[in-house]
Amino acid sequence: MSLRSILLLSALVLVPLWGEAKVVKPKAPTQSPELLLREAERAYHAYQFGPASTALSKYISSLQRRRQAVPDSITMLQEQIARAERMYGAADELRVVDSTLVGIDRIAELLPQGSGRFLVAEHLPADIRSLLPVETPVVGDSLHPAPPVFPIFGFVDALGRNSIIPDAHALAWYAKAGRSWERQGVATKTLEADAPIRSPFLLEDGMTLFFARRSPAGLGGYDLYMTRLTEQGNSFFEPTLLGMPYNCPYNDYLLAYHESEGWGILISDRFAPEGQVHVYRFTGRPAFLAGRQGGETTELAPEEAYRRATLSGVLYEGEAVAVQPTTQREEKAELTFHLQGAVVYHRWADFKSEAGRRTFAEAEALRESLAREEARLSELRARWREGDASVRSELRSELQLLEASVQQKAKQHRDLLNAVRRHEGVR
Repeated sequence: MSLRSILLLSALVLVPLWGEAKVVKPKAPTQSPELLLREAERAYHAYQFGPASTALSKYISSLQRRRQAVPDSITMLQEQIARAERMYGAADELRVVDSTLVGIDRIAELLPQGSGRFLVAEHLPADIRSLLPVETPVVGDSLHPAPPVFPIFGFVDALGRNSIIPDAHALAWYAKAGRSWERQGVATKTLEADAPIRSPFLLEDGMTLFFARRSPAGLGGYDLYMTRLTEQGNSFFEPTLLGMPYNCPYNDYLLAYHESEGWGILISDRFAPEGQVHVYRFTGRPAFLAGRQGGETTELAPEEAYRRATLSGVLYEGEAVAVQPTTQREEKAELTFHLQGAVVYHRWADFKSEAGRRTFAEAEALRESLAREEARLSELRARWREGDASVRSELRSELQLLEASVQQKAKQHRDLLNAVRRHEGVR
């Protein structure tokens, strides 16, 4: 056989082998279970429930591949994510009129009071002062870290006749009998929890109770609940977990609604720096108290649904619409904004950047809110100067809260105006 024939035969034999060769693709890098769990937690706290659920499912699958048991805490987190997603789709529209970021250690002195008062131990009536519990610190873990220490408040109604105070992992009801207080035989077993209860508040109907507690059946951390006295008045119905925006994946510590005055407060550490909480003041009766649904966020634009469920964004302005500058440069609406030196903007068309226009609109809305608070603060200071000791005692907490809010918003307003200047090219 010639050399040429041998080479040709070799080529024919090798062709099938080359044809069957496969391209080996590099394997995609796999995430560790710990990273998947952190990803799920981050997404959950950002209200991204779909990605949170997906990451958690991957985490569970990775444990199962390693033949590791799935902890009960992970099953609980799955349930919390699903529960939060349902609440998100039906969040109430809470009409927030102002909000303030304060340190937890200042809550007792800044907490606004209305019909009924939240009182720390030293301000409770002398004969029930010693009944507030001494807490054992809550021990956290990697999934559920121990929350910051929120003060224990007792509650005394507007007439000073009833007091509800935390009692270990339940609540105790006291009523005024002459000059002393007597514990009432109100069964509170349905309210008991694995962790101390916080911030009881009794509505003016004398039957509806709000409180905060930690429970696996919540959204994580402290959650807000509502219950009512039974017709016999000797026990409470099983509490109802409140929906959004009252509850969230963070700690929600306190809810109060002063019905005769038409306003309420919500205290939560959502999106707050460590050791601080947001105090939201709202107006109007919450939808759940009126026995009606608050709304369907699925019918809203995504950013509006997020704002409603999280209480982030523009404050409620009644029937008025927040300032929204047009993008048309022919707009003639007047304004006064000192950009730099002798340069002053008098029209929306003067802005060179869309970011500058938007930021100035935000600053204008904040300025209007700040002006209202400053007017209210001036009014309260006048009443303080003219009032006696009892009037000053009633005004103290609201004055302090407003002063803190005005100071914070004034700084935010300055920062926004400086941001406008940067958007407009001032360095």
